[in-house]
Amino acid sequence: MKNVLLIGDSIRFGAPPKSPGYGVYVKKMLEGRANVYAPNENCRFAQYTLRNLYDWERKLRADNVKIDLVHWNNGLWDVLHVNGDDALTPCDVYVEFLRRIYNKLKKLFPEAKIVFALSTGVIEEMGSPDFMRYNSEIEQYNAAAKALMDTLGVPVNDLYSISREIEDTHCDWVHFGEEGSKILAEAVVKKILTELD
Repeated sequence: MKNVLLIGDSIRFGAPPKSPGYGVYVKKMLEGRANVYAPNENCRFAQYTLRNLYDWERKLRADNVKIDLVHWNNGLWDVLHVNGDDALTPCDVYVEFLRRIYNKLKKLFPEAKIVFALSTGVIEEMGSPDFMRYNSEIEQYNAAAKALMDTLGVPVNDLYSISREIEDTHCDWVHFGEEGSKILAEAVVKKILTELD
């Protein structure tokens, strides 16, 4: 059976108690078709993912797990404005971190296919000036990420477009409840199965 690694922020990991995240549903939906692994934490911003990739891979290696596909995203933490400051990670720096993450993934999982997922949208009117994300910036960062992935030949999973169609399933201004997480999981599973064929 194939082995899949999910790397992503709280849209994947969940934000208890309201949001289960899509990861738990991907695992259930792929039961009997693929084994699903994921870090037992929120993978946060791109630099955090880059820093921790080796530790996550080492645990898989210790269990003799060979990964066939990595479904990965970063972005929502990178566009975050805290206390009115600029976005946590400038867009050009974000793209460079994505490039470095891709290179590290290829080194750690040389035989694995890689899929990048675009960041999901937010409900801006529910945000706070002290802790804010803007859809216009999410779109900018997504476009920059997609341009990079296109040059690298990495398939892109457009979770952003899906998220904008299911805004009524948000459980807060950023995260999705059970229904929304299941819808995102279906899109992730569909992309995974397409790329594994």
